[in-house]
Amino acid sequence: MNLTLRNMRSRKSAREFTSELISESDLQELLEAIRRAPSGKNSQPWKLALVQGEPLEKLRSALCEKFDAGEKPSPDFDSTLLQIYRGRAIDLGKALFAHKGIAREDKEGRKRHDRANFELFGAPQAFVLTCNREHVDTTLMDLGIFAGYLMLGLESLGYSCCPQVSSASYTDVYHDVLQIPETDAVAMVFPFGRALPGSHVNAFNTTREPVENWFRLVK
Repeated sequence: MNLTLRNMRSRKSAREFTSELISESDLQELLEAIRRAPSGKNSQPWKLALVQGEPLEKLRSALCEKFDAGEKPSPDFDSTLLQIYRGRAIDLGKALFAHKGIAREDKEGRKRHDRANFELFGAPQAFVLTCNREHVDTTLMDLGIFAGYLMLGLESLGYSCCPQVSSASYTDVYHDVLQIPETDAVAMVFPFGRALPGSHVNAFNTTREPVENWFRLVK
């Protein structure tokens, strides 16, 4: 099978990582590849930051402080699901809880599960994707394409990530810790690294809708 197609089929989210940082050579190779992502009218609206070390720990700590205090998130982008898709999200949550052995009545276990999102899964590094706050609909399309390039690029270099919108929802933390200007909006965060070998949670596979549910041939 073609390498690109194999990476597309095998890519999945990891939630436990080794402490290894991305090498400088891998980073430069990745950046040179993803800068070629398609963009409407070549607008290239994305901005990407790699966060490691002390700034990452400050980010993690501030996000968890908000979560522990029960503060309501204030995302820059609305991530509310339409009713017709909500069932898939519920099914995913149930499957992941079952895989991790977290019972429905285990409130503390579910809280630890949710908190892990704001711990950025203990990843040694994370990419933060932003764009100009005065965006148009095509900006979101471009960001989605760019995110796909980023994830497949990481996969091809042997790194795993977990694309997150929920973890980017306390946007004031990102603006403060990473000194992101208020003119920019925080779209997604990608904790990443080498997937931890033998990790139970990393063995979890999400289901996908069968092709016939969303594809039709017109000729």
